[in-house]
Amino acid sequence: MRQNLSNIEVILLSIVNEKPSYAYEIDKTIDLRQMRRWVKIGVASIYQVLKRLEEKGLVYSQKEKEGRMPDRKRYYVTEDGKAALIETSKRLLSSFEWHYLDLNVGLETSDLLTGAEIWDCMMKRLARVQSNKKRLAEIYATGNDTLFKKKAVIKNLIEFRCAEEKYLESLLEELPGAVAYSRPKAVTGED
Repeated sequence: MRQNLSNIEVILLSIVNEKPSYAYEIDKTIDLRQMRRWVKIGVASIYQVLKRLEEKGLVYSQKEKEGRMPDRKRYYVTEDGKAALIETSKRLLSSFEWHYLDLNVGLETSDLLTGAEIWDCMMKRLARVQSNKKRLAEIYATGNDTLFKKKAVIKNLIEFRCAEEKYLESLLEELPGAVAYSRPKAVTGED
């Protein structure tokens, strides 16, 4: 039976498959792996998604008590959950997806801005892209013992940033009046 899983469902199912976990542990794993840099997962949504996965029969939970702590639900993957995860992983690795990027929405509405405002915004974005690309490269370079999947995700993010940097630079050259707005590229950015 084919399951249509959201990206958040896939991430949580994958974490539970690696190690039966409490919702709190799942949240910490997401933080530790810096997954929020590339997928939107809120703390509250973890609980909602785990409930949905349980309703679909892909995970089950057991209340457990450790010491004086209150009862907590630990989640375990089911056989159907493993099968759905395998099927979804194959589909995600082999299929093409559209990217719903904020940049495209911003470009669509940019006719409301002056050329100088567009230039300023694009320069800020370019600086952030360059800063983020540099930080990702540092993480990648220091991850000698990092798992293949983490390195692969970081490398993918670096390649996206490189492509975005090249695109933004060409877009800035094409911007009407670009020469008039031109100034040094040394704008500080943030990840």
